[in-house]
Amino acid sequence: MLDSLDSEELSEWIAFDQRWPLPDPWWQTARLARTIMAASGNYKKLPEEKVFIPASKKAEQTQAEMLNELMKLQQPQG
Repeated sequence: MLDSLDSEELSEWIAFDQRWPLPDPWWQTARLARTIMAASGNYKKLPEEKVFIPASKKAEQTQAEMLNELMKLQQPQG
C-alpha cells in the first residue's frame, strides 16, 4: 500500500480524518454498555460513559493506602 500512496493522497487522508475522524471504539463500547444498562431497567441512575473506558494510567496506591485496604478485609462483614 505504501508503494501506491503518494504524499498528496496521504495529505488528503489526514485532512479527512481531522474533519471526520473515525469513531473511538472505547466510546462506542461504553455507549453500548450504558444503553444496555438503561434497557434493563435495573438502574435508577446510570453511570457516565467514561466509567466504562479504562484509564490509560491507573493511580498508584501509597503503602498506607494499601495497608488501609487490607485492614478493611480483616474487619467482620455484617
